[in-house]
Amino acid sequence: MPFLSRHHLAESKTESDRPRVLIVQPVVPHYRVKLYELLYQRLQQVGIELQVAYGTPNAQQSAKRDLVDLPESIGLKVKNYWFFGDKVLYQPIFGRALSADLVIVLNANGHVLNYLIAIAGLLGRRNLAFWVWWPSLRANPGSFKERIRRQLTRAGNWWFAYTSGTRNHLLLDGIPGEQITVLNNSVDVAGFRAMLTAITEAELHNFAKRLGISIGAPIGLFCGGLYDEKHLEFLFEAVKLIQADRPDFHLLVLGDGVRRDLVSRAAASDHRIHYLGPCFAKEKALCFRLAKAFLCPGLVGLAILDAFTAGLPLITTDIPIHSPEIEYLDDGVNGLLIANDSRAYANAIISLLKTKSELRRLSNGALASSRQYSIESMANRYAEGIIASLKRS
Repeated sequence: MPFLSRHHLAESKTESDRPRVLIVQPVVPHYRVKLYELLYQRLQQVGIELQVAYGTPNAQQSAKRDLVDLPESIGLKVKNYWFFGDKVLYQPIFGRALSADLVIVLNANGHVLNYLIAIAGLLGRRNLAFWVWWPSLRANPGSFKERIRRQLTRAGNWWFAYTSGTRNHLLLDGIPGEQITVLNNSVDVAGFRAMLTAITEAELHNFAKRLGISIGAPIGLFCGGLYDEKHLEFLFEAVKLIQADRPDFHLLVLGDGVRRDLVSRAAASDHRIHYLGPCFAKEKALCFRLAKAFLCPGLVGLAILDAFTAGLPLITTDIPIHSPEIEYLDDGVNGLLIANDSRAYANAIISLLKTKSELRRLSNGALASSRQYSIESMANRYAEGIIASLKRS
């Protein structure tokens, strides 16, 4: 398919012969909506049609209570079929994927559709791209699982990498650098910054009063999915150690998931632990404005950008299971990377709370880092990669 100029595409192509791009996702979390809206608009401007196929969640995804439906102009909701303890997913859209000029899927071994499209590629239908979350560093590089992942990923003709670190691992897998687009995975930083700015001191005071927190008390914040990889037991153990030194220390916990009961029990046993469930918009902004530091000893993901936007240093541990966004952490500049030990973790936070100048320096570093990433830039990079991929078709 010849790829035309932006002007030619926008002016001369009819609805029926415009290039069609299909992004396939298992589900749509709330923080992805803005990306898809921006990407849809960018591609429309150059005469490319975008559709995002997504489906029904499994039990763990549903438990987070952060999923949404896309507008019908963008989204195509399908029935997801989960097998083998939700490790294998089948989405019945193979025909639609074949008819698209480009189909973009996650690099997931358990997604049946990926294998079907890859087989079609061997038969000459080269319209497959991978949205690469993270080449797993946890598995043995020589394991059967990793060999399958590498072979499947090589079946694409374009690769959208979450971060530059993901790109480096793709290069090690033999993927051509000129066919990789680094997205710098992000959320709506500007939108959240506006929410934070709109919070008044009176609203902040009333919110703290409602929670029973004294103004000026040191407050930590956790925001994310409540599941094992977040190391919640570790977090609560560290909080007890902090409170032994600072009895006025409070922890706000935002989010939901399969470990909800653990968090509820911790909150019930200590009035200084406040479980607020999944929070969005103004309530979320209030929590981030009230806190002094973002505590996430387990897996770190996109919440790092929410923390930075609010000027909260991220305090995490040096473990191998973090998501790609851990690259945004600059130890000692916008947060701290601590040894995987609850006492060391607690001591680092205690020291930070006692040294206001250090806390302020890390807070300023977090704010500066938040300006390096935006959902608008991510959408632009995504659109540029799609256009480049279509040119190769």
